[in-house]
Amino acid sequence: MNGEWIGIDVACGPDVADDVAAELAGTFGVSVEFRSTGIRFYLDAGSAPHDWQTTLEGILREMGTPRFPGASFPYSVSTLAGDDWADGWKAYFKPLRVGKHLVVCPTWEEFAPDTGDRIIRMDPGRAFGTGQHETTRLCLEWLEDRALQALPSPPGSLLDVGTGSGILAVAAALLGFHPVQAVDDDPEAVEVAAENIALNGMESAVVLLGGTARQASGAFDVVIANIQAIPLIGMASELVRLTAPAGLVALSGILVEQGDGVKSAYRDLGLLPRKMRTAGEWCLLEFKKP
Repeated sequence: MNGEWIGIDVACGPDVADDVAAELAGTFGVSVEFRSTGIRFYLDAGSAPHDWQTTLEGILREMGTPRFPGASFPYSVSTLAGDDWADGWKAYFKPLRVGKHLVVCPTWEEFAPDTGDRIIRMDPGRAFGTGQHETTRLCLEWLEDRALQALPSPPGSLLDVGTGSGILAVAAALLGFHPVQAVDDDPEAVEVAAENIALNGMESAVVLLGGTARQASGAFDVVIANIQAIPLIGMASELVRLTAPAGLVALSGILVEQGDGVKSAYRDLGLLPRKMRTAGEWCLLEFKKP
């Protein structure tokens, strides 16, 4: 790889990082790294729009007062040689073991699996959901535990709402959930998810839909959604409707301090709160439908 790359670091807290990352990924068509101080992404200096900095500042300004009053998003810029960027980017994504037997493996890495391992091949590309973020790991661990608890029976049907990269849908299919549907209202996410589903040979195992949860059909033994607290509250009635009697709902993308609000919304609709798992500042909430 030749040429130069522009590295942009945006400082922001974990409560808004997903929102900022989604805006930047959608606008610039890039992948975004989550870091302890905020987020980072890269632009090809040779093909980046000449006004990229003006666009960036407009997004960050709009993300401030209108959406997150009082918040500011300072950023810094660095320039990297092409080879340095390629090596650094790939060094950031290494095979990642999640739970007992799930391994998220970038396409360029060789990996010798242990007995019972299930390999999820991913190309980070423009997508969210590579297993690096705490909420993705919480969901993957939960899916594996649910599949183990169901043995010797299969774990049942599953709906993945807001599938992003498709990682949870692929993992579910590998773990024996069937049928699996995945839905996302972002056309680019659907495109990336389709690529990753094909990469793992799961085209016949996962039905991928564009749109909201309303596009899903049927009632599912498991509904999982790794989104954010406010959207999850807004779609509560739809997710409850799509859950089969005695089915489970697993919700993540939720900061620990937001957990009570999400729990109340779903409890008010008749779901029974069960376990809460945490990782850092994030949590996963599990509910059961009577």
